[in-house]
Amino acid sequence: MRQGTIVTVAPASEPLSLADARLQLRLDAEDTDQDAHVAKLIAAARAHIEGAYGIPIIRQTRQTHLFGFGCGPVWLGDGHDIAVTQVQYYDAADILQTLAPTDYLVDHISRPAKLWPAPLKAWPSVLDRPSAVQITWEGGWTDADAVPEDLAQAMKLLIGHWDQNREAVALGTISTEVQVALDACMQPYRCQFIA
Repeated sequence: MRQGTIVTVAPASEPLSLADARLQLRLDAEDTDQDAHVAKLIAAARAHIEGAYGIPIIRQTRQTHLFGFGCGPVWLGDGHDIAVTQVQYYDAADILQTLAPTDYLVDHISRPAKLWPAPLKAWPSVLDRPSAVQITWEGGWTDADAVPEDLAQAMKLLIGHWDQNREAVALGTISTEVQVALDACMQPYRCQFIA
């Protein structure tokens, strides 16, 4: 049923400052010729964590596309302060409709956040087509200082590793240790599934 989730409004800032990343890399204060490279590493580390774990770190707007509503809740994503701004669907006449906010509930406590039909309501019928349902939602911390330290540390690990290993690395070397440390930082953000 799920096609995927895309970022429609990118974060206005990064969750890690250039100064923090420079400190992680132990760059001298006068060594500023690496700043553009470090800024790209910051953006790449954020994007990697957001993509791998499905968690928007810094406030952004995303859109989840589905082939249909299915039965029960729609899983959105994980993250801080999830808010659904719009639910649209193509009806049987192939006309894009907007679902009234009173027709659904957002469970932003569960991980991942879920969208449910409101009590005594059901999901509407949709046309059999790609992107039959489009859910626009926001998530992430609005202030870089509020981002949990374990997420910032995960970014720092990636930044340090990528800076020191600008080419592909052999498996079984330092990259294994980085993965173990990254997994430890990200453990609280893994969604647990019970079969």
